[in-house]
Amino acid sequence: MLAFSRDHLAAISVGIYKDKCILDLDYPEDRDASVDANVVMTRSGEFVEVQSSEEEATYSRAQLDELLGLAEKGIGELIDLQKSKLS
Repeated sequence: MLAFSRDHLAAISVGIYKDKCILDLDYPEDRDASVDANVVMTRSGEFVEVQSSEEEATYSRAQLDELLGLAEKGIGELIDLQKSKLS
């Protein structure tokens, strides 16, 4: 059984657009991305959800690792913003 603790939480999109890993896809990038993913994480780095799909191509483990790294960076920034607004 998993134990849940209180932690900050955020979600962000990442994807592969024109062969480049992108953080926080805007609509045209999302629409035309060969791969797009939504990642939900806690501040402590725990995953809540990872959902990805390829639209036109496969992607490698290295690309997935890069996408998750971008998501972790973006989520950290979002949580820092949330915390600053709540203080």
